[in-house]
Amino acid sequence: MPLTAAGRNALLTSGKAGFTHVSALTALTPTEAATTRQAVTWQAAGTPAAGQTGNTAALAIPIGAGVTIVGLAFYDALTVGNNLAILPYGSAGQVVTGVGTVVSIASDTIQSNGHGLTTDDRVFFGTVNGEALPAGLSATTLYFVRATGLTVDAFTVALTSGGAAVDITGLGEVSWFKSVPNTFASAGNINLGINALLLDLNFA
Repeated sequence: MPLTAAGRNALLTSGKAGFTHVSALTALTPTEAATTRQAVTWQAAGTPAAGQTGNTAALAIPIGAGVTIVGLAFYDALTVGNNLAILPYGSAGQVVTGVGTVVSIASDTIQSNGHGLTTDDRVFFGTVNGEALPAGLSATTLYFVRATGLTVDAFTVALTSGGAAVDITGLGEVSWFKSVPNTFASAGNINLGINALLLDLNFA
């Protein structure tokens, strides 16, 4: 059912307390970098916009030298607990796009109008409305966008840079997320400003 702004804010008021910690991932399985979970506190529902709540304070997630980060994740506990969401990460910022894009079995393409992706961008996929991912795609794989099949409104993906297109064998809708992996040459932090993390019920 469609929710009004007040309805989205009411759900956030009730549910945001469950998202207690954020961490950094070295793989989408999800596999966390060591000792990275940081406690998150949330703005009042409706901040910074209706249907959203953002983090109230800046966060610094410590990362060791030589570690490659491919995403972020929300958890409901400091240790163990449940993985609640996987987020894109990278120097270009957190990008969430492509809700409800459709895949084509015949051409192994993902149709997404004005997607803005370029060759070798990294993307991962999520489900839409609780449906399963189209056969051939995995939610735990960070894919490469291929030059072949890349148009303004469509793209194909591979497991390696310049590799063969992933064979999509089932129809369906997906959401896709661009992430920018970063290898830390020396120990440092992922610094997240206020409202850099969003719980957003306007997404779906």
